[in-house]
Amino acid sequence: MALAKSPVESSAEHLNINISAYRVLYILLLLVQYRSLNVIELNRFLYENALIQRIYNTETLTKYINTLREVGCRIPRASNRNDYSYDLLKTPFPLRLEAEERAIAEKLLGQLCRQPDEMLCNDFREFLEKLAWCVECPPLSEEEHAEHCLQPFPELEARKKLLNTYRRYCQDAFTLDVRYHPEDAPLRELLVEPHEVVERGQHLMLVGTEQRSQEQISLDVARILSAKQLPSKNRRQVTQTVVVFALYGRLAKSYRLYPGEKIIYRAAEECHVKTKITEPSGLISRLLKYGPSCQVLSPEAIRKTMHQRIEQMLTALTLNVPET
Repeated sequence: MALAKSPVESSAEHLNINISAYRVLYILLLLVQYRSLNVIELNRFLYENALIQRIYNTETLTKYINTLREVGCRIPRASNRNDYSYDLLKTPFPLRLEAEERAIAEKLLGQLCRQPDEMLCNDFREFLEKLAWCVECPPLSEEEHAEHCLQPFPELEARKKLLNTYRRYCQDAFTLDVRYHPEDAPLRELLVEPHEVVERGQHLMLVGTEQRSQEQISLDVARILSAKQLPSKNRRQVTQTVVVFALYGRLAKSYRLYPGEKIIYRAAEECHVKTKITEPSGLISRLLKYGPSCQVLSPEAIRKTMHQRIEQMLTALTLNVPET
């Protein structure tokens, strides 16, 4: 008398698959996704799979892992040195990276190392280290990294120091006693609640709230004569505004996202970009440069501000047109 088949075995037969081969391939998929899994984690995924729904002992899992080793997967033995995990040291399906592409990546790394924002360089290097796992070329050595990341000019070192200093002020969230000397204006004494530091062209701008007037202000960091942290914390939390703008035509195809931006809609000749801002004037000034290829979709307050800026520009142009 034949034994009744389990629902899992019946499902596998219905799909015409070899369930043992499926388990091996599914374990490979998990290791490619997570690169390292211990026995408990691996069994949890196997149990949650509708076509498997079983937990296996270490001996059975080792047999499946050995099958993967036999076809070239680099998976060392699980031991106390790696917390008894199965580690996939290299992807079994490597991508090919041409020498020219690697050279471009190295040059870009070198350029980022010469920027004042160290996070750009660190993020890109972390990306390259992840990329090295799935391509047929070794990661950059410390010597290669040092070769491409030469020390920047003294001016950039000073700019980097300013950026890091004022970013730290924003993270600490203490009120700043600031002596600020604007261009073509008298010296000002300000109490500033710092929110963030943004780059506008060649200028680093400290965005915050002036505590006495409660006005949103942007200060050119290079024109701050002194900034002293006071014992009081910022009185209110930083509020961010979500802005969505549309880009059209060639700009929609070639636009490069700024930090914090993401595309939420894309078509052949149009894309919509979402971003969060604490101070709108910088974003509005940038979007105005795109002319008719750009429009703000939301919120309505930013749309109105954009419209007013355009009206002001048109009025100024009309006034400057010579009479005929």
